[in-house]
Amino acid sequence: MEREKIDKRVVCSIALVLIFYVGLGTAAVRSGPEGMGEEWATEASVEALETDDGEEIGSAEGASGAAEQETGNAEGVSGEEPAGQAEFGRAEGVSGEDEQEPGGTEAAGQMEPGAAADVSDVEADAPGSAVRETDDDGVAPRVALTFDDGPHPVYTPQLLDGLKERGVKATFFVIGSNIPGREEILKRMDEEGHLIGNHTYDHVRIDTLSVEAACDQLVKTSDLVRAIIGKDTEYIRPPFGAWDKNMECGIPMFPVLWSVDTLDWTTENVREIVNRGIKDTHDGDIILMHDCYASSVEAALQITDLLLEQGYQFVTADQFILE
Repeated sequence: MEREKIDKRVVCSIALVLIFYVGLGTAAVRSGPEGMGEEWATEASVEALETDDGEEIGSAEGASGAAEQETGNAEGVSGEEPAGQAEFGRAEGVSGEDEQEPGGTEAAGQMEPGAAADVSDVEADAPGSAVRETDDDGVAPRVALTFDDGPHPVYTPQLLDGLKERGVKATFFVIGSNIPGREEILKRMDEEGHLIGNHTYDHVRIDTLSVEAACDQLVKTSDLVRAIIGKDTEYIRPPFGAWDKNMECGIPMFPVLWSVDTLDWTTENVREIVNRGIKDTHDGDIILMHDCYASSVEAALQITDLLLEQGYQFVTADQFILE
């Protein structure tokens, strides 16, 4: 009996010891680093979960960002289209350079004869508007100013006055039927150093006539001019640019066409005419105008002033033909 009591006490003691050590181990596991207790295990688990989820979320966001970047790149590629649009705009600008702003034609067409247009009206960035003092070889650029359909009893003398004031020589292609009664104008042209050329007698298309009829148009005009100034009209501006290079009429004939057309006969808008006269003008160009309109005379003198400011030298058309 006594022995059974002892055995029970031993068993209880061992049990208590085991319980004690088990309790210590559990406490050690649950206390965590530096005695943080139960919160450590919970927070560590949550952080681990958040870390794993965060990596997945971050990866997803990274993929989304990459997708957005790809989208941005695609937009960037398509974003090059505005450059094409700019080119298109420039092409439109080129085709619209002669067009006026609403009301521009009417306003400019009402300019008083002799009134100088503001130089700022001329397109500042138009080709040919930059100052050209000399060419690469140091020689001043040259241009020939030519006038068709005269002589006119009013506008041709006005033009001659303006050219004389500026010391500029030009070329006049006269219509034979306009000469009678205006002989003094031809004499003045010659005396002031201008070149007189032939524009047929009746302003007709030479290529639509027989050789005999075409030669009659040219010879008749040349004879009239020679009777006034003692010189044949060696240089011919065929109306509409229509010329038969194989035609022989027994007189000197050098056809002179043009490289810059102001289309001054189509409008009274001085600004339009001036723009066309300078925007594409380069060394060696021959400018086509007419001396039978008030607007043409006004525009011609403004073109002359602008090109002189840019360093151009004015010559008669024969200097280009003979070179």
